[in-house]
Amino acid sequence: MSLSPILVISFVIAFLVGLIVGIERSYRARTEDALKGAGIRTFILVSVTGFLFSEVFKDDPFTLVIFIGGFSILFFTLGMIRAFEQEPGMTTPVTLLIVFLAGTAVGLGYPFTALFVAVVTLALTSTKGTLHRFADLLSYQEMESAVRFLTVALILLPITYTLGPLHPLIGPGRIFDPMKAVLMILFVSSISFTSYLVMKFFGTGKGMEISAFIGGFVSSAAATASMSEKCKKNPALEMISTVSILLTNSSMFIKDYIIIVTMGGFMLALDFTVPIVVLSGLTVLLFIYMIRSHREKEPKTLELELESPFALKPAVKFAFIFSIIWASSYVLQNQFGSFGVYAVSVGGLISTTSVSASMATMYASGEIGSLTALSTVLLSFALSSISKIFIARSYFKGLGARVAAPMISTSVVTFIMVVLLNL
Repeated sequence: MSLSPILVISFVIAFLVGLIVGIERSYRARTEDALKGAGIRTFILVSVTGFLFSEVFKDDPFTLVIFIGGFSILFFTLGMIRAFEQEPGMTTPVTLLIVFLAGTAVGLGYPFTALFVAVVTLALTSTKGTLHRFADLLSYQEMESAVRFLTVALILLPITYTLGPLHPLIGPGRIFDPMKAVLMILFVSSISFTSYLVMKFFGTGKGMEISAFIGGFVSSAAATASMSEKCKKNPALEMISTVSILLTNSSMFIKDYIIIVTMGGFMLALDFTVPIVVLSGLTVLLFIYMIRSHREKEPKTLELELESPFALKPAVKFAFIFSIIWASSYVLQNQFGSFGVYAVSVGGLISTTSVSASMATMYASGEIGSLTALSTVLLSFALSSISKIFIARSYFKGLGARVAAPMISTSVVTFIMVVLLNL
């Protein structure tokens, strides 16, 4: 084996992989009295050993696999010894195995992959307390819902991937791609679920406005309903509920913009930037005005009751609404042209995200232009704002009256933008 510059650089990378992970594990061993010997030097040696084995035997896959299997058994045995000695957790043995495999990857010609794995491993091992707290936040029912959701998604993904053309409009690479639809549902639900975890992690009682803003990423309509129900039970929350409902619109705009960027691409997102900035700015101005105009001392805590976005029910609901909007958009586009598509904006009364996802998908497939997509999504925003008035009023008339002015203002500005765009 010649000592080439590439070999030296690869060795240094393998050394760094062990060092990156070993620093954190060494600190953990000192602070938690964990297994001695698994410190910085141990992790560096394990990574370098993996590198050397792969470098020497990369042309002999059979021998290399035997060595990898042998080290895997060694680390598994180490975990069993820890269990017999009543040492908590399997993190150190598993981390050692990952570092060994990362070092092996360096020797096989994947240095950047190994470094990425090392950084991710460091992030996971160093956030033990945070991750455990997140896990403790979820109830058994929520965990069960998440498992069911992911199970169904992981079953559907390979099925939709292997599907051939089902129709001139439906199939891989066509206007409606079932696999892309499943991926989109996963993506949207993941955004909502992340917000749901953040809301539970920080506690919704720490600030009603913050809770409402985060809750809007989960579902602005559901957050509005939850706040309205609480206000009905405690009318003293009327003003702060109004402000909070206004904030759900802000998170709704941001969430849908993320969907548009992801599904529609950079050019469509660029067209959406100015309207989103205008609507977000208007929301901020209304928020400041209402806070300054009403200084009553009101309770500022509220527990939002939102369903986990990884439950099958909201996921199926989103998929159903998305499919209906997509099909309606296509039919209306062919029958009445671009203005026919605008009719699907009524879906904003239920879910603006479904409208945004459908428009972005159709734009990406070339079925509609950016003006049609932009106008339809903006109309759905306007209708969603109006729907919040009726949601609030259905629970508490006084709240509905307070919410009316800012929501109508938002809707009027949105309608004006649509008109100006279509002149």
